[in-house]
Amino acid sequence: MPRLLFRLLGKALWCLGLLKKRKKHRNGREKGEGKVESSFSICDLPDAILQLIISSLPTKEAIQTSILSKRWEHLWRDISNIELKEGKPEERQQFMQFVTGLLVACNCSILEKFSLSCKVDKDASRVNEWLCGFINPKIQELCLHLEEIEEPLVFPDQLFTCATLTKFTLDMQHVLKLPSSVHFRCLRTLTLSNIIFPDSSSAQQLFFGCPALEDLSLINCNLKNVRAVSIYSLLLRRIYIQEYLDNMLYDDDDVEIGFLSDTIRCKVLIVGPNLKSFTYHGDGMNDFFLYYSTVIDASIQALSESMSFRLPLFCNLGELDLDLSKPVELFNLYEELLTLLRNSPSLRVLRFQGEVSLAKEDANFIFDPLPVCFSTTLTTIEISGITGKKKNYLL
Repeated sequence: MPRLLFRLLGKALWCLGLLKKRKKHRNGREKGEGKVESSFSICDLPDAILQLIISSLPTKEAIQTSILSKRWEHLWRDISNIELKEGKPEERQQFMQFVTGLLVACNCSILEKFSLSCKVDKDASRVNEWLCGFINPKIQELCLHLEEIEEPLVFPDQLFTCATLTKFTLDMQHVLKLPSSVHFRCLRTLTLSNIIFPDSSSAQQLFFGCPALEDLSLINCNLKNVRAVSIYSLLLRRIYIQEYLDNMLYDDDDVEIGFLSDTIRCKVLIVGPNLKSFTYHGDGMNDFFLYYSTVIDASIQALSESMSFRLPLFCNLGELDLDLSKPVELFNLYEELLTLLRNSPSLRVLRFQGEVSLAKEDANFIFDPLPVCFSTTLTTIEISGITGKKKNYLL
């Protein structure tokens, strides 16, 4: 309890400071430059300010404020931010009961931020009840990390047409089923992890329904059922893509020599006139094409000897980071690296991180023809994370 009071007092003092400044400024204008004296206590704050303070606390601590006094008994019920995270396995039943009770006790209609991290297991019906209860039409930020899903989850239809949602994070290794209508009018940040898209039309429907998107992250999302998809937003500024084969659910028949077969590779068209940052970390499992982009900062961790990653064109790229996660022979990397450098005619800084070796018999190896940036804009090449070998020359 002392810890709770200390945190509560700190946040209250911050609010009080704002109120004092506003009152002093107002009284100063009304009474001239005379000294203004005023006395405040936390009890002087209106309920709306107290609820704002309580909402900034961890959810369990917010509920604990109910024992401070009779006035505080029900204030927590109108908090605008709820964060729920399942703990130890032996505490699961207690967690499930706590969340169900919280759903009944708090005023979910005014909830602005909601975060849930838990295992679903055999409790899909109860988790569906939580999703439908906590997610209201006015939600602004939503973060869901759901593990061990055995039965389909049901998201409320109102979620996919929410006009107030600005940030959405969804992490679940399961098929994402979408309603007939998807329109996130104000969604600016979208992070999808481990999602399995059921087909091309569902994936296209989702990305077309995000006209205000600025920041997109796709982390180990399964696109094997998607032949092609377009991602388009006039406001899109950053894209982060991660797809490592070891972290994704694919059948053995889908994989050929360490990467996906051409029959299930997805073609991803990215159209972003204002795109500034592009990051790709993975095994080159799908093909990405950038059009009308103005990317000036890129990071690629994909180059490998068995890679079939189709590298995009970076007309305005200024800095490029290449992170080689596995040791590779430069000669075997020739085509991919040459294509990448040719596709970056405005490159100024090139950074290598990782081990690239060159056999003695290939010591006279050169880029032919030399990429344009080498003779025009490229001024800096940084190489790090390299160790020596007796048989090879190292780049």
